[in-house]
Amino acid sequence: MNPLKTILYTILISLSCSSVFAQYTEPTINYQSLHQPSFSENTLAYSDTPESSNPYNLLSLTDSTTVQQNTITYPPSKRDFRRLGYDSAMYLGAAVISFGILYAMPESVTNWDKEAMKENGIAYKWKQNVKAGPVWDNDDWVLNWITHPYSGGVYYMTARSSGFTWYESFLYSALMSTCFWEYGIEAFAEIPSKQDLIITPVLGSVVGEGFFYAKKSILKHDKRVLKSRFLGYTSLFLMDPFNTLLDSFGYKDRTQTQLGLAPVGFDKVANKAIWGVNLNIQF
Repeated sequence: MNPLKTILYTILISLSCSSVFAQYTEPTINYQSLHQPSFSENTLAYSDTPESSNPYNLLSLTDSTTVQQNTITYPPSKRDFRRLGYDSAMYLGAAVISFGILYAMPESVTNWDKEAMKENGIAYKWKQNVKAGPVWDNDDWVLNWITHPYSGGVYYMTARSSGFTWYESFLYSALMSTCFWEYGIEAFAEIPSKQDLIITPVLGSVVGEGFFYAKKSILKHDKRVLKSRFLGYTSLFLMDPFNTLLDSFGYKDRTQTQLGLAPVGFDKVANKAIWGVNLNIQF
């Protein structure tokens, strides 16, 4: 069997197993109860004892706020354009690497005319291919029905994991597969493909939504698949590589800061509360 097909089949089977078995790894962890800070009502107390020579009584605050590090909120509650921008920039670097790998593969696999690319230059070849396309290609079925839906699913997950809706993620997948790949990187080597323009975003979004629920299940079970952290991280990387890399590098949303006034003491002589500045920083 072709080595490329063997690798692709292995990836497909791994992702399928991750989707099926993720919910059987460990008892469900309620991340909402673990990571959601719990607040109790603050109590205001001051003393009327004559022994106190201080006319001001500081408020006694009873706060059971829990601070939890490395909390997981998935999917994000709002659109994170900064994250999506980082992901898109990473695509550019990955595309250069992918182009080099595909160029090194045999022409029987990619159907790329390397001689024409060398003879006239890749820029000239790109113009020719864009003008000639799109056409119905004769690529191997593995490339058309496995790699392209998978790529579309990764595009989809890039936006979905950045807080965008399924419809917006579909549009992102269509934009990336059409402009970035078919009429972008791949057009340097071959004419844009009709079926790829349809299969990649459409089937890719279906695959991507499956990845989305599988990722939620894996995160819900402490990033484990079959009780294995290695399988968990591997599955997350295969389904959503760029967001997984960003998270592993310590990506965080921008800090939200709130500034307000709050009572901090009580003046018994004037019989009024003392107000102060209350700074609330949410990371």
